[in-house]
Amino acid sequence: MMPVLAAVLLAGFLAGCGGGGDGGAGNAALVTVGQSVATPAADSAKGQDAATLGKPAEDPSLCTVEIYGDSIMGFNGTSVIPSMMLQVVRPNLLVVADHSVANMRLADLAPFFPGLPRSGHFVIIENGVIDAWEGKDINTFINEYYAIIQRVRDEGRVPVLTGFSQQALGGQLGYFDLLRRDFYDRIVQAIAINTNTTFADWGRVPFYGAWDLVDFVHPNKNYSDRLIGRLAMTLDPLATNCTNILAPQG
Repeated sequence: MMPVLAAVLLAGFLAGCGGGGDGGAGNAALVTVGQSVATPAADSAKGQDAATLGKPAEDPSLCTVEIYGDSIMGFNGTSVIPSMMLQVVRPNLLVVADHSVANMRLADLAPFFPGLPRSGHFVIIENGVIDAWEGKDINTFINEYYAIIQRVRDEGRVPVLTGFSQQALGGQLGYFDLLRRDFYDRIVQAIAINTNTTFADWGRVPFYGAWDLVDFVHPNKNYSDRLIGRLAMTLDPLATNCTNILAPQG
């Protein structure tokens, strides 16, 4: 079934491929695997115990977010990294860990994913664009995504796929790298549809070319904030009972 999915998408891609592109890895230093997120919202509380910051939902554990990604998810050219921005724009959700690592391929993450400890209710997966640039075997790519999604669900958590952000031609990527980005992004969307998995569709977030990028690969703060805004809106229907986790009382 999965090879058929790839073949159908490939046919559509070859019939009408376009430009565009995406970023995913790079040279930036990122949050290391397992590091908890020190958020601006928490910093502004001046060290207060989280339990005193607001009225949690009935089950606060259902309002937690855990993130996996490469440097697109971990870097935006500033000290306020994307996971921190998610915490700022959605204080009703608690980002408990950001596992974004530079150059982290889906192929690097997938073998270790089942054995990694997790506590977040919503598990965000952004990895895969580096695999796309490199033209990884599409059936292996699909199988890895399916396995990760299934593992998250087996743990009683909710998987959320971002899809790939856009990339401008230049730097380390050529025209065909960007075409592969487009094709594999459609594959991720098809996987989300076939598995009934929430898809943020980062590829549809407004993008203004190299102007929006730090180095042809990584979104600058403005574009990164738009991507995180789309992710936040995607999470909203899933977190309707999550209110004021970090909001100050009074």
